[in-house]
Amino acid sequence: MASPRPPIESIMRAAPDWAEVTFIHVNEINVDALAVRASGNLSRLYRLAVAFDGREVLARERVGAKLLPDFCPERHINAGGSFCLGLNAGTGIGDVTAPVWWVKLKSFLLCQDTASETGVWPDYAQMSHGDAGEIEAKAEQIAESIGRLGDLHRAVRSDEGPIAACLDKVRTTGQLRNGRSACLCGRKDGNGRSLLRRECHKLGCPIELEFARRQETRRFWEAARGQPCCRSMKNCPLADRAALFPDKRPSLNTVDL
Repeated sequence: MASPRPPIESIMRAAPDWAEVTFIHVNEINVDALAVRASGNLSRLYRLAVAFDGREVLARERVGAKLLPDFCPERHINAGGSFCLGLNAGTGIGDVTAPVWWVKLKSFLLCQDTASETGVWPDYAQMSHGDAGEIEAKAEQIAESIGRLGDLHRAVRSDEGPIAACLDKVRTTGQLRNGRSACLCGRKDGNGRSLLRRECHKLGCPIELEFARRQETRRFWEAARGQPCCRSMKNCPLADRAALFPDKRPSLNTVDL
């Protein structure tokens, strides 16, 4: 049986026509990326280094290319400059998954254009930072399975809706009060009976998960508080920079993927 292809080779072979590989060295390639929007307009030219570190494939701006900040959680750029393309986006890369990685990179770069122009990261491409992202992904799966995905999105994105309204009923331990009452998320068992809160807790209650996501989000920003703000984004928790964009009224629909 043939050995699996090295991740970087799979990435290189799957390179789309908007990305030119300009340098190849063992587990790293250089890429010049000029992503195309649905409208036909082009993104800025991004000069990237893409490398496999033994665990995952990572992309970042090459040294000397300064379109992007070195670190900005609001723009999903990690400390050290690597891009956050999504949960586990760079792991398990092979011939089948490499094209998906390029799709995520394209979306990321187009969102960077929007962030540079408006100081806002598009809401549809947002994901919680750090460990909160894992919790959000789990909550989305569960909420979708019980028909509450829209309510979860409202809670996450605008602190509104029935899930957000129930968060004050969660103890500091992370469990809803009154465990013997019907769960406020509305989950039912196979016979159509409402689950008790203590039963729903064991399965993963979307209300409790949203509470946990917010806790982890606060921890993330507390840990990042000492990092300098790149001053490119509105309403960044690292610093209040709204005054940098006094004449702009950014729309979350400005990117045309």
